[in-house]
Amino acid sequence: MARLRILTALAGLLAAGALTWALAPAELGAVPKEKMLAPGKLKLAGISMSCGRTPTLMSHTFWDYGGAKKGMIILNPTKLQELTEAARLYVYAHECGHQLFGPKETKADCYAVKRGKRDGWLTRTGMTEICSFLAPHRGDWVHPPGPKRCEIMTKCFDEAKPRRAQR
Repeated sequence: MARLRILTALAGLLAAGALTWALAPAELGAVPKEKMLAPGKLKLAGISMSCGRTPTLMSHTFWDYGGAKKGMIILNPTKLQELTEAARLYVYAHECGHQLFGPKETKADCYAVKRGKRDGWLTRTGMTEICSFLAPHRGDWVHPPGPKRCEIMTKCFDEAKPRRAQR
């Protein structure tokens, strides 16, 4: 009976969002069912990723690879493990693009590839990997079909400034 009350109390705290986990940098495989990471505490493909002051919720139960709610990025580490490193980083940068530019998919896509090229984690090979990931998607009311997204993102990549010189 006491155990049931404790579990009920914990469930209530979780539902209310009152419990958070340690905010150390996390790799995909070492994440509990859900974990909130403070801004700048996420590592993907060995690279620290951040999106200003936006925290990241790592959720193994989220329905997609990633998503953006106002003030939060959501990533599904189970699904991300299926992707190449470039595609994982793209997903995060794409969701960050939503934080900065709102719901427009093409703006988020363009931001992601320009950021990747500028920061040095996205190459032509990485663009090919991302396009392969998106190619099967037929599109929906907010997303253009995968091949069209790839065409738009490739133009953005070509226009992007190269990696900044190290000082």
